[in-house]
Amino acid sequence: MSRTIVLGINSAHDAAACLLVDGEIAVAVPEERLARTKHYEGYPHRAVDYCLRSAGLADLTAVDTVVINEYVKDDTGLLVRQAGFTGDLVVNPSHHLLHAYYAWMASSLHRPAVLILDGAGYHYGEYQRRQSPMLGPPPPFSEMEESESMYVVRDDEELTLVRKRWGLWASSDPFLRFPSLGHMYSVASEYIFGHMMHAGKTMGLAPYGDASRFPDPIIEYTPDGLVIDTEWITKVPPRSAEPAHLDDICRDMAAKVQAELERAVLYLCRELHELTGADELCVSGGVGLNSVTNGMILRDTPFNHLFVTPASGDSGVAIGAALYGHHRRTGRRVRWKAYDNYHGHSYSTAQMQRAVTSRDVLVDARPVTDLTGQAAQDIADGRFVGWFEGGSEFGPRALGHRSILCDPRPPEMRDRLNALVKFREPFRPYAASVLSEHVGDYFEAPDDDPFMMTVVQVRPSQADVIASVCHVDGTCRIQTVDPDHAGSYRRLIERFHELTGLPLVLNTSFNIRGEPVVETPDDALECFLGCNLDVLYLDGHRITKYVARTAEHPERLVPRLATSLTIRATVGNDGGAATEPRYQCQKKTGHLTTLSAEEYAVLSLMDTRRSIADLAAALPGWTTEDAVHLVADLQERGLVYLARPADGG
Repeated sequence: MSRTIVLGINSAHDAAACLLVDGEIAVAVPEERLARTKHYEGYPHRAVDYCLRSAGLADLTAVDTVVINEYVKDDTGLLVRQAGFTGDLVVNPSHHLLHAYYAWMASSLHRPAVLILDGAGYHYGEYQRRQSPMLGPPPPFSEMEESESMYVVRDDEELTLVRKRWGLWASSDPFLRFPSLGHMYSVASEYIFGHMMHAGKTMGLAPYGDASRFPDPIIEYTPDGLVIDTEWITKVPPRSAEPAHLDDICRDMAAKVQAELERAVLYLCRELHELTGADELCVSGGVGLNSVTNGMILRDTPFNHLFVTPASGDSGVAIGAALYGHHRRTGRRVRWKAYDNYHGHSYSTAQMQRAVTSRDVLVDARPVTDLTGQAAQDIADGRFVGWFEGGSEFGPRALGHRSILCDPRPPEMRDRLNALVKFREPFRPYAASVLSEHVGDYFEAPDDDPFMMTVVQVRPSQADVIASVCHVDGTCRIQTVDPDHAGSYRRLIERFHELTGLPLVLNTSFNIRGEPVVETPDDALECFLGCNLDVLYLDGHRITKYVARTAEHPERLVPRLATSLTIRATVGNDGGAATEPRYQCQKKTGHLTTLSAEEYAVLSLMDTRRSIADLAAALPGWTTEDAVHLVADLQERGLVYLARPADGG
C-alpha cells in the first residue's frame, strides 16, 4: 500500500520544513539550525534536503503534496518544480489557518477553541487568488492583512472560523507599524534592542520597568474589537546609547507593552470562550511565545485546559502546512495519542565519533557507564553541563535533547551563566525542568507544561532555594518532565534529586548569544569549545577541554583562533593624519568585540603550532605568566581554543 507523503515548507522568516508520512511527523527542522543563521529567511533548501535524507527519499519526486507558506513576492513553487516535484502544489493558504492546523492537531484536544495572534499574515487578495478557505467576510480593502484569527473545532472533526480581524499597514519607516498585538510588541523590541525579533528579551526586561510611566493607552477596546494605535512609538524620545537594562525608557516601555499585551490577550480569550463555549484553548502565532501571558490564561479566563504550540513562531507554520496538506489530500485529520517536540533525526555513533575525533587535540572524551549519574554529579558540583541526545527539539525551547544545565540553587549561577556561557545580557532569566510529580511543591502551576511555554509563580517559600531560576518578579518558566519523557533526561533529573533533594535543574538552550540552538554533534562541540561550559555529554562520553586557568602546565598548551573568528586593525584618517589603530575581532555570529593592542598582538601570532610559552618568547618584554593570563582571558571570552601540545604532554 502506498504511503501519503506531504512536505510543509515555510519559506519566509524562520524558514523550516516538515515531512509528514501517513499523518506522522517523520522529521522537521528549522533552516536556522543547519545554516547557523538565526531566524533564517527564504527558501529552506538545507531543511528540505535534511527531511528527504532522513526519511530515505531520493528527491522530491517521492512526495505527493507540497504546501508552501511564502512572501507574496516570492515563487518558491518554481524552485520546488525545478527540483523535480510533480505532485500537488499548494501555495499560501491562509497563514493563520496553517498556525491553527498545527495547534489543533498537535494538541490532541477534541473540541478546542483556537486563537492565532502574531505580527501579520498576508493580504486578503493573495488568499483569494490562492482560493484559501476560512477567510470570513471580505475586508474593506483587498490589501488588508490578517492580524488576529479565532477558530473552533466542532465534533472533533472540523475546524471552523469564528472571527478574523484584518489590518492595514501604517508604515514601514520608522518601524514596521501594523495594528496587531504582535507588531505592537515587535516595534517596542526594535526600539529597545535594535531588532523586532528580540521580543523574548523585552519580556524578560519588563519586570524591571514601570508601565505607568507610559500613561496613554496603546489599545482601545470597542464593540468592534481591538483598536491598536500604531503611532505611539513615533512619539517616544530617541533611544539612548545605554544598555537596555540601564535605560529608564527601555525598561518602562518593556513593562508597558507587556501589560498591554497581557490585558488584550486575556480579553480575547474571554471573548473567544463566550463565542464558542469551549473549555479548551489552543494558542499559536508568534505572540504564543510570550510565556508570561500564557501563564495567566488558565488563572484569569474560563478555559480549563491550554495548549500552546512549542514552535508558535513561523517555523511552526511548516508543521501546520504539512498537516493541512495531509487533511486536504486524504480528507482525514491526523490523530496522535501524544505529541512530543523532538522532530530532528538522531545522529549515529559513527557521526558523533567523527566529530570528536576531528577535534581530538582540543578535547578529552572518555566513555561513561553511568551517564545520568555522572552528569547529575557534575551539576551538583557546580559545573555547567552541555547535554546532547537524540533528535533535536523543533521550537526555540530546549527540552532536554539540546540543553545547557546547571544547579539552580546558588544565586550566582544565573549571572555566571549569562556572563561566561551564554554571553548575554545580565537581566535575562532562566527556566527550570522539574519532575512533574513535584511541580506543586515549588511552583503555583495550574497545569503541566512539557514544552516550557508558560511562566508561573515560584512559591515564596522556595524562592531562595531555587534562586537562579527565580526571576526578579518571583516567576519562573517551567518544563514539567513526565515519567514517560523521551530519552534519559528524566533520569538525569531523578539522579540530581537523589543527590541533592531537589527535583529540578536549570535548563537553557544549547547555544550562545546570536547563534541558533545546536543541531549536529559538530555544532555541539564548537559551542562547547567557544564558551565556558565545563563538560559536554555526547554519545555516552563525558567530554572536557583544556582550560588555561586550571591546567597544570598552561604554558605548554597551544592556542588557536576560534572557528570563523577574524581579527583586524583599523587606522582612520584625521585630516590626512593617521589615527591610532583600533583593534577588533568578529565572531561567526557577526558580533564585534574590541581588543587591546596586546590581545591583538597575541591573536595575530597564533598559528596552531606555537604554545603559550612560544607566544611569550615572541613578544618583547613578555613573561610566560603574562601570556598565560592574557590567553586565559581570551578563552573565557570565547575567542580562542586550546590544544594539547604535539607531544601530548
